[in-house]
Amino acid sequence: QKGAEPIDGVTKMNPEGLTAATGEHAQDFANCLAALNLKCKVITPDDYRPAMFEKLIWISTYMLVGTAKECSSVGEAGRKYKELVEEVISELTAAVAAEEGIAFPEGVIERLASYTDVVADFPCAVKEFEWRNSYFYKLGDELCSKHNTLMRECAQKCFLGFQLP
Repeated sequence: QKGAEPIDGVTKMNPEGLTAATGEHAQDFANCLAALNLKCKVITPDDYRPAMFEKLIWISTYMLVGTAKECSSVGEAGRKYKELVEEVISELTAAVAAEEGIAFPEGVIERLASYTDVVADFPCAVKEFEWRNSYFYKLGDELCSKHNTLMRECAQKCFLGFQLP
């Protein structure tokens, strides 16, 4: 939110923060964030991929469930629809593991719920489809049936600012 203090992904489960960078300029980027009192871990490309997909799974799940169920925030989605959120996270984690060959560290659901606690007031909306939910939608109903059903539910309710492919 404009004017709010930056959030660097520090949670109860990850006091070291969730923000991560990799590559040639990762340390320089981490140093810039550190100068702003924000945390950033420099990690290997192999460690970055699961972290990257966890963030994609978080935003794709909480925003989608919250929008489909008409929640005002990701915190509300996580509280009122905890079971559905966990089912979608499990589905998307399994889909990424199958499609990308990524092994996620134990505790994905718990880490994402812990992050949600930090940003609980963040409003729900399914947007930037091509960079977020599109990845999962294109994997098809066999791998992402709950996700894709929720996407179609949002479309039927006219909650999307775009047409599904």
